[in-house]
Amino acid sequence: MLNRRDFLSRSLKGAAGLFAVSVLPVGLAACSNDKKSIDTSSMANLGPLSELEKGEFPKKVPYKVKIKDAWTEQERDGFVYINKNKEDNSLLIMSPVCTHLGCTIGDAEVNMQKKGVRFFCPCHGGQYDEYGINVGGPPPRPLDIFDTYIQDGNVYIAVLSPRKREK
Repeated sequence: MLNRRDFLSRSLKGAAGLFAVSVLPVGLAACSNDKKSIDTSSMANLGPLSELEKGEFPKKVPYKVKIKDAWTEQERDGFVYINKNKEDNSLLIMSPVCTHLGCTIGDAEVNMQKKGVRFFCPCHGGQYDEYGINVGGPPPRPLDIFDTYIQDGNVYIAVLSPRKREK
């Protein structure tokens, strides 16, 4: 028969052992140096990074994507505008959705482009420069941008998750 002291000692040791065994996989995963691949199944593939970095900027890049949401799946066609960041020369991927009321922007006419307006929203006259910065009209802020994910040399974006940016 166990006395109370032995019982408590064995119980605490057993509980500590169970805790250590349950935490071990999490600790090993946190210390792992392996790069995890990103699930790109619901992201738009814009193409190879090497191809996107070629040519003139800004440029319009179309995409097709299947978006899976719970039990529904839908295909979406769309496009983004791509330029190079001034600071680090990385790709700047801009949403074509006007920040005023959500209309789709397009290329500005040649006479507007001479005045520094690269993108124009025909709905309410929103004007943006080549980096998506609002330069005229009612838009309250620059065009939203997408975070890029590079996997196997291709550039992916989460089309449903543009990032709001301020000036």
